[in-house]
Amino acid sequence: MKPLRLSTLFLIGILGLGSTALGYYYYFVYEPPLAAAESFMRALEQRDLNALKGMILVTMDRDSTQTRAPREDELQRLIVKPFQRGRILDQDKRDGASGNYNFLVYRQPDGSIFALIVKQSVPEEGFKVIIPEHPRDASSPYLWDYTWTN
Repeated sequence: MKPLRLSTLFLIGILGLGSTALGYYYYFVYEPPLAAAESFMRALEQRDLNALKGMILVTMDRDSTQTRAPREDELQRLIVKPFQRGRILDQDKRDGASGNYNFLVYRQPDGSIFALIVKQSVPEEGFKVIIPEHPRDASSPYLWDYTWTN
């Protein structure tokens, strides 16, 4: 009887430890890029230029080491058309020339798949959305091409 009791308590302890570890992983690793994307989409819906200014960086290429703050015309380009929220399907971490990028696999309402890129530029500032300087599609100037093979 005692070996069964010890095994049951051991199993409960292992399950508790595993769920705690997964909770910490989600809270500290997986959640911050998603929270940045959520804030970005909320600011687009509300057409809040001040909020957008603090949460985006602009770059020529998604692997470029050079990022800069957005200009006023680039901010205006983001809110020209009404924003229709898509859905984040997956998160794909990639290493780039200037650090780790979080490619959030983003499905637009029309079903097309793109990447919403989020990167932690400075730990104190948190995660920021990286937008292209010259967007491929004027209707969604914040998205990047993405090849999704799932």
